[in-house]
Amino acid sequence: MFRVTMIALAMMGGPVAMPAAAAVIVSVNQAGSAAANLSGYNFYVDNLDSSTNGLPTLAFSGSSITGTRTDGFTNIGGANVYGGTGGTGLFATIQGGPSTYQLSQSVNYFGLWGSALDGNNSVELYDNDTLLGSYALQSVLQSSADFNSGYYGNPFAGGNAGELYAFFNFQSDTAFNRIQLVQDGGGGFEFDNLTVGSAVVSTAPEPATWAMMLLGFGAIGMTLRKRRLQSTMPRRRAADHR
Repeated sequence: MFRVTMIALAMMGGPVAMPAAAAVIVSVNQAGSAAANLSGYNFYVDNLDSSTNGLPTLAFSGSSITGTRTDGFTNIGGANVYGGTGGTGLFATIQGGPSTYQLSQSVNYFGLWGSALDGNNSVELYDNDTLLGSYALQSVLQSSADFNSGYYGNPFAGGNAGELYAFFNFQSDTAFNRIQLVQDGGGGFEFDNLTVGSAVVSTAPEPATWAMMLLGFGAIGMTLRKRRLQSTMPRRRAADHR
């Protein structure tokens, strides 16, 4: 009985016990969208409108999560043709190298609105010192299945029709706590609406988990029934010899 129970529990635990390589899914919102809109996450945003020049810290509204700049310098300026969601408020620009932000706690989602993009703008995600991935935003956008001419030009202020504007999502199955925003070469890396998120934990088991549980309980039930049948057989045989 104990052996069968352990087998059933192992079957139920199997799907979550299997190790898997870290993976990051990168996606792009529809043209003109400047905020996270994926399902299954709680999102917290720093819209940069209360930021000081240099952007030494990040504060994600609605959460206790903060970010501290540990490397580089980030310029803060008023909305113009190159950046600023909604055409108002402040936005950030990195020039001449990366800016690195250490988060106060690990997350599994990061998003930002990249504006006036060029081939030198990249995002890197780290779990402590382990690089999970480096992503050149212009290349990501132009390689996406839904890329179209609607991404060219500032959707809020108008103008600058030769450069790209889009909101990017980074979903990781490995939590990360460091974000590096990279400007490699000339020009600038303009961005706004920095967003972090945590996946919403479902209280109901997944369908696959239910299936494995039913198989496990079925195996236990069959074993118990077999044992009951075996325990009655000697009594029947004894009765037949009377």
